[in-house]
Amino acid sequence: MKVRLLSIVVLVSLLLAGFTLPAKADTCPPVYHVVKPGQNLSQIARYYGVSVQAIVKANNLWNPNLIYTGQHLLIPKPCTQPPPPPPPNQGCYKIHVVQRGEYLKQIARKYGTTWQAIAQANNIKNANLIYPGQRLKVPTKCTDGDTSKPWTGQYWNNRTLAGNPHFTRKDAAVNFNWGLGGPGGGVYHDNFSARWTRTQSFKAGYYRFHIWVDDGVRLWVDNQLLINQWHDTSLTHYQSDIKYMSAGNHTLRIEYYEHTGGAQIKFQIAQSAAPNGEDPNGPIPEPSAQWKGEYYPFRTWESCCPIIRYEPTIFFDWGAGSPFPGYRENDFNVRWTKNVYFEKGRYYFTIEVDDAVCLTINGDTVVCEWHDTNGAAYTVYYDIPKSGTYPVKVEYYEATGNAKIKINVNGPRNSW
Repeated sequence: MKVRLLSIVVLVSLLLAGFTLPAKADTCPPVYHVVKPGQNLSQIARYYGVSVQAIVKANNLWNPNLIYTGQHLLIPKPCTQPPPPPPPNQGCYKIHVVQRGEYLKQIARKYGTTWQAIAQANNIKNANLIYPGQRLKVPTKCTDGDTSKPWTGQYWNNRTLAGNPHFTRKDAAVNFNWGLGGPGGGVYHDNFSARWTRTQSFKAGYYRFHIWVDDGVRLWVDNQLLINQWHDTSLTHYQSDIKYMSAGNHTLRIEYYEHTGGAQIKFQIAQSAAPNGEDPNGPIPEPSAQWKGEYYPFRTWESCCPIIRYEPTIFFDWGAGSPFPGYRENDFNVRWTKNVYFEKGRYYFTIEVDDAVCLTINGDTVVCEWHDTNGAAYTVYYDIPKSGTYPVKVEYYEATGNAKIKINVNGPRNSW
């Protein structure tokens, strides 16, 4: 009997050994909102994208009109896991133009990858069917640039980068997944912000800048704002337009804030093909490196002695402030001039302005909206008949209120 009982115990043990308890499902951390003076449930529900009824139910509120300042409310946000950032070699490519006699394996060897990776990136069903002139995306490793030079990271205990940073340190890369934690050094787990800056060396060519972030982010390259997504979000991927970078050093600046929940940011740079399909590494003339800006008071060109500044780009949003410390906030003119290299072709100019703007190229008026506005946007095109250097003039005035002028140019290669 004892032998039989022992056999049953052993058999049951073996059976149990073949089973494992199911892993506990990942749970989302609860989100709480601290009621601020003047807030009501409708405002809070709209902010988090949930219904008033859902908040009432989650907190057992008997009267939705009776909430008080400082009250902690559980916010029943849907539990969704954000997609992780792609691996380092996903989303970054070089462009290869197929030459006569080339085949996929040969191209793959040239770039140190596999023919299967190229086929998958280009949705090629038959690896033997490629043709001369075909443009193939070749997967390459993404990078955040010259890793020998660290970023200067500044961290604040607020979401607006206000005041002096709580601490400053050197960061090897802008690639952090803090989860529900924070950057350390006494910075809060929620409601913090950061700024990373560095000067980086580039080879001449076209580039695209990628950021994966939760929550808000802004990216400047040479003081030009390329990505502006300053709002709460779950993990989201943003990419800039393709940008030509001349050989040499360029300045990078990234600003970030975390509200509540998970905190994450990852930055990558990928070399890209030229927008018009030309060699991304080809040289480009740069007759004038910067714009000459002449700032005149009183919205007249007759004023004596304008303040002259040399600026890398015409991309400004001064808001209700002034263009630089000590200057007037309203009632002024600015004229920017520069010799710009354009290749032959059609160029599209997108201009955001408050108040007025006139743009001329080689003496031709491209756009002139010389009147007060409460913020306006114009998109116009201009055909360059022959590659070469052309004088460009941008004139602007600010009346009262907010002041802004941002110009984006799309088209063939240029030194705008």
